[in-house]
Amino acid sequence: MDESGNTDLDTSKLDVSKYFIVCAVVIDDVQFDSLVQGVEAIREKYFQIGEIKSSSVRDRDGHARRIKILDSILELDFKFYAVAIEKDSLSRDGGLQYKKSFLKFINGLLYKQLFENFPSILVFADEHGGDEFKLSIRKYIENNHKPDLFWESELNLVSSKDNVLVQLADFLVGTLAKVYEGKSNPALLESYRSLLKSKALDVKEWPTKYQAYFEPDKTTKEYDRFIHSHALYKAEIYIEKYREYNDEETRIQVCVLSHLVFNSRLSSDDGYIATKGLLEHLQNCGFRGVSEYAIRSQIVSKLRDKDVIIASCHQGYKIPSSYSDLYDFVERVNSLVLPLLERFNKARNSYLVASKGDIDLLKGPKYPELVEFLHILNK
Repeated sequence: MDESGNTDLDTSKLDVSKYFIVCAVVIDDVQFDSLVQGVEAIREKYFQIGEIKSSSVRDRDGHARRIKILDSILELDFKFYAVAIEKDSLSRDGGLQYKKSFLKFINGLLYKQLFENFPSILVFADEHGGDEFKLSIRKYIENNHKPDLFWESELNLVSSKDNVLVQLADFLVGTLAKVYEGKSNPALLESYRSLLKSKALDVKEWPTKYQAYFEPDKTTKEYDRFIHSHALYKAEIYIEKYREYNDEETRIQVCVLSHLVFNSRLSSDDGYIATKGLLEHLQNCGFRGVSEYAIRSQIVSKLRDKDVIIASCHQGYKIPSSYSDLYDFVERVNSLVLPLLERFNKARNSYLVASKGDIDLLKGPKYPELVEFLHILNK
């Protein structure tokens, strides 16, 4: 894990960053040795005897060297989770103007996502990072994740020159900072998009922006900004409201919805995410044993019950960004609901006729809406 930026909210000052960004490289312990070997090979190729440092990669070549390094990093097996705080959007009169409150808030965004989804987690952070930030991490772990028989969490402060995975986090967070601070170009943005698409579990922006990360390609489909932003708004409202809940079912729903939102913001024309893709993401986030049936009946359906708009078809699920996405959802409902009603209607009418009206599967006041639907269907 590594961070970029500082906590000063007055971004008009010289050398004060517009963003504070934290990046956590997330791997299972069984991946540790192989990832170390892969990153070490990149270090030797591009940095020789020095360590991998984002700040040592200059921009004079149009980011060509950084892009080559990113291309090599894309071949490695890891995921990352990041939080980016836009400081100009924060009130300078509120509690976040104070370092401790600012860092505590970031911890809540980052570590709640990580610590609550894994039975145990070891954090490796650069010992040369911000002292206040390191202390806030240690305090968060001690207060929220005290070791016991079933849970072990700890912070290891290490020298980045002796830990190539911390160097990897340094390079990733430095690249994110280039983009967020407006120091990138189209070529680097494209590499950044590839990095997010293949390696990011999520990039949490705060305050939330109900829009795409990149300008949508309007030549490929009938993108509708209102449809997209409204669906993102409804989804983000749910995430903000329920992300503090501790029951596993709600946490899984937030995890799935966050993934749908992330992919929709990354590329609105990226298509649907199959159920297997959602299950893989849940596993990467520490949720094991979720079934395909649960995706449909306990996650997506209950998100829709809470006014979240999710389009679906036989290909999977997505946040809608066009009329065609919404029509896919309409067609999906039509193909499932009407045939089911028709089959039930035939069974009901068969018993009504055979029993001369004595047996009615909908007799009584329990199903007035269904009776009305079937009355219209019979017409």
